[in-house]
Amino acid sequence: ELIKDKKFKNKIIIAPAAPYLYKSSQFCTKETLECASQDVSSEEKGAHTGDIGAFEIKDYCQYSIVGHSERKEDKKTVLEKRDVCLKNGITPIVCFVKKGDYKNFIKDGALLAWEDPENISKRGIYREKDPKEIHEAYKYFETETPDTPVIYGGSVNRDNADNLTQIKNLGGALIGNASLDPKHFLDIIEIFE
Repeated sequence: ELIKDKKFKNKIIIAPAAPYLYKSSQFCTKETLECASQDVSSEEKGAHTGDIGAFEIKDYCQYSIVGHSERKEDKKTVLEKRDVCLKNGITPIVCFVKKGDYKNFIKDGALLAWEDPENISKRGIYREKDPKEIHEAYKYFETETPDTPVIYGGSVNRDNADNLTQIKNLGGALIGNASLDPKHFLDIIEIFE
């Protein structure tokens, strides 16, 4: 509600839990806010109890997060999820952990998100990565594939957001725990603006 009617220069994507995708999509407009699923099935169709197929969510989501480190999925599964999203017109936000691994997930139409499990907040406690390490990684990404935007995720919050905005080729931020507090989330959005 805090961001629904505001205009931003940056793209804001929310990824609600699956039961709230439909309701959240009602508030999303391409001009202000877009919607993502937190995951998607690697299977195109069929009986896959508990999985959500890309064909089922494509009317509600423009994006889907795939391969988040908390899911502990192998590379093959992540690539399958990336490709099923692309086939269904959903932009996958493909997560990877080791900086050198990102080349494995590049594909036209996909976004990449670097998120190290060591730096993901747990129970509201932020475990921020050393800013110098983040800057060095993004120099590496820019040198290796300058046209591939890479989002950063790992304890992004209002205290470290300003430092992240100083990274020249940062593609955006994947905000976890801080997004659960609407005011905190809005503070981060405004810092990036």
